Amino acid sequence: MASIHAGAFPSAIIRGKFEFGQFFLSGRRASWSAGKFGGASNSGVHVQRVAAADRPKRWRVLGSLRGLRPLRRRLSLGVIGPLPVRQRFCDMHLLAQDYRDEFLATPQLIRFEHADGADNKQATLLLKASTLTLKLVVLHASLELILTLIEDNRFLYALKIKDDDQHPCVVWSILENEREKAALLQLTRTGEFPVFLFNELAVNVAWANGQVVPNDGAERLTELATLSDVDYESIKPAAVEFLNHFDSKSASDPNTFVLELCIASEWQAVYSTYVTSRSFASPVGLFHADEGGQQEQIAIWLTDNLDPFHVILSPQIPKDGGTRELTDVLLSYAYGSILIESKALTIFGRSALPSRTKLAKDVSKHLKKATSQLKGAIRSLRGNVLITDSEGVELEVQREAPAHAIALVPELDLIQDQEAFGGEFIRNFMAETGGFVHILDIGELLRIVQAAEMIAERSETITPLMAFDYYLVERAKKTLETGTLCIEVLLRFQEE
Repeated sequence: MASIHAGAFPSAIIRGKFEFGQFFLSGRRASWSAGKFGGASNSGVHVQRVAAADRPKRWRVLGSLRGLRPLRRRLSLGVIGPLPVRQRFCDMHLLAQDYRDEFLATPQLIRFEHADGADNKQATLLLKASTLTLKLVVLHASLELILTLIEDNRFLYALKIKDDDQHPCVVWSILENEREKAALLQLTRTGEFPVFLFNELAVNVAWANGQVVPNDGAERLTELATLSDVDYESIKPAAVEFLNHFDSKSASDPNTFVLELCIASEWQAVYSTYVTSRSFASPVGLFHADEGGQQEQIAIWLTDNLDPFHVILSPQIPKDGGTRELTDVLLSYAYGSILIESKALTIFGRSALPSRTKLAKDVSKHLKKATSQLKGAIRSLRGNVLITDSEGVELEVQREAPAHAIALVPELDLIQDQEAFGGEFIRNFMAETGGFVHILDIGELLRIVQAAEMIAERSETITPLMAFDYYLVERAKKTLETGTLCIEVLLRFQEE
């Protein structure tokens, strides 16, 4: 038996006063029965290949996004950029399998890794966060590593990302194994290590060399630490309490160390290309000039795995002798249609690092436009308007069943005017369109796809897209019950 739980916006990233919502993605160590993608069983691996002139070496891996069905298409991974002839290495990090499971089960995460480098084991810092946060990191947001002992001598380490003066981001974890300990010891002794960034799909999108001042005290701290698997729900109150009151400027605890993390090299891009079921290339990278298009491509990566022949990027409808876009992404099958309108934020084109307040205002403006566009798209769907793909091929689209309209935003916690998307808004949208409306970010979309996969795996008749449709309907019921679109949901299975 499955149950869906809803709650206020949670965060594995902590902001402001470091308070968590009541909901948190449980099953931090959950694993699914999907096929393996890359990685190694014992530790992560740095991959290096010499690139030829103007033509980077690529890695082609048959596998899957952990937590999703095995992909039957190729995933092409590599670095694209200006590379001097035979002088520069293409670098990326393949997560160890246990870390890959964890990175896909946890919205934001920091981990130390003692990775297999070109010649020997190498201390490595891994950061998973939203694409928006990663962009702010590479735009030179100040970084601090915080190391301390909390209850039962558990070693807490956190990365403070000063992307906003009033509401800095803090991502934390607990030291759990000898692999992490070895990495931390090497890191604090040498002060040099690579930093790898992972997006919402746990795909490596960038790396750079990091530096801290070597610290003997931090080494002593690791010797006192208790190493074992940790129950994050039980340790969370102590971690939050510490981070809530911690001030790096006035820290005096002898068992707490703050290391300024300097990025000592240019950030290097790692681009990945997913070949869709319709044989289209879907490239994803952090530094693409088309930032809005990148969020759409990530949505394609996720949803294409649900039903291989019914995910269309930029479907077209007639207008003034030509065509215009119906919506950004369209999924359709025998029992319904899902429309996704993606609203990303332009970050790299700005002259200064934007504040969270400014980004929140931009999101609010984009959301109003997205919901209006989704209403128009559903009207076109119901009006039997001709719908084609980008090459002009007519698409068979389900038009009768209530459609799901999804507004995709960079981060849910940027929505500050939540009352604008309350019960009245939901009822009016449903009355005008006969469909369901949702506001998701990439992390929430990933969790819904994962939930759909798990539901389908437990049934002989339900397909992943049917389960995805069902889950969205149940989610829509929760939004009506709670009176807001601004929720996140969690699927739990209760064994009978």
